[in-house]
Amino acid sequence: MKNIMLLIGMFLLFIACNPGLKIEKNRGLNVKTTPKETKLEQRIALVVGNNNYKGRLSKLNNPINDARAIRDILQERNFEVIYVEDSSKKSMKEGLNKFYRQIQKGGVGMFYFSGHGIEVDGQNYLIPTDAKIEAKSDTEYEAVALAKITKRMKNAGNRLNIVVLDACRNDPFSRGVGTGGLAKIEPIGMFVSYSTGAGSVASDGASGQNGLFTKSLIKHMKRGLDLQGVFQETRKEVYQASNHKQFPAIYDQTINGKFYFTPPSNAPALVTKVDDKLMVEEKPIITKSAREKEKHVYGSKVIVAPSLEKKISISNHTRTRNNLIELIVAVENRSVVNLSLNYRVKWLNNEGFEVGGTMSGWQPLFIDARDSKKVKEIAPMPTASSYKLYFK
Repeated sequence: MKNIMLLIGMFLLFIACNPGLKIEKNRGLNVKTTPKETKLEQRIALVVGNNNYKGRLSKLNNPINDARAIRDILQERNFEVIYVEDSSKKSMKEGLNKFYRQIQKGGVGMFYFSGHGIEVDGQNYLIPTDAKIEAKSDTEYEAVALAKITKRMKNAGNRLNIVVLDACRNDPFSRGVGTGGLAKIEPIGMFVSYSTGAGSVASDGASGQNGLFTKSLIKHMKRGLDLQGVFQETRKEVYQASNHKQFPAIYDQTINGKFYFTPPSNAPALVTKVDDKLMVEEKPIITKSAREKEKHVYGSKVIVAPSLEKKISISNHTRTRNNLIELIVAVENRSVVNLSLNYRVKWLNNEGFEVGGTMSGWQPLFIDARDSKKVKEIAPMPTASSYKLYFK
């Protein structure tokens, strides 16, 4: 008895001598506080669609339809979208400058342009609607050079940049019908796609619809494919649908990890790791008052794929906001290389049944070496009392 009292006294003395020590009620894993909150990898896009050209440049049917459709799907997939349509040279440059500033903060940048594009002396130019081009030599002064755009994007230093150009229309200054197109481009560290091959042209399509390329691209962006898979499937479908006349170009010079517009849901089964660091089954709450107070953490689990067990450290806790559980998870990359992870959450009621529909899709999470990021998820309804959080 004396020994027990001595141990209790030593513990209380330790607490008194360490007033800054935090003891948190966390029931998922060993918890360590993260000094600052960080956000998920940002996604920024600039989307431009130009229909109503003046002068020698023919008006187009569908770039604005295509641009609006791309804008909508990107917003649904957590992109912050800067949107411009029927842009003058001034408004296009204003949109570009805003885009450059945003992507300097890191993450993923995407530039989509649908409209007229011209190649002059091996250089590609994207044409605003107010361009006064009487001869091809005017293009350099009236249009926006693609090389300048890709250079600014590259210099931003973010993880990944994507350029998509549905701009391979007929060249109005060429004598041959159906001639024109853009020159090949392969900037290091970027992913670039044209709606058709270099030096070729793509049909504008019937008025009021989406062009063949963008229609197919949106279809595959909704699937759980990585970036390369989306454009490979788009190219195959466009080539077949055009009777082998249109073959989208892909210039893949990416170097920093994978990217998904829609995280895959058909991931392989994860093996639960049960130990004092990765996952601990929560213990039942004994008293009714305690159960009512802490019901949102009873039975929760964090499940980590075996390949990540030695690479990441996870700290999690919950709080209640507006009668809904908010899950806060700090994920630390303990390795010396950057990691590209995916996570998702299943919410359960007191009986252990899933609530809020099917499990959420996989969400991407990119963490630099020796860095950490914080994830927040809110339960879909008040009946959610616990969760299962998966990492792969």
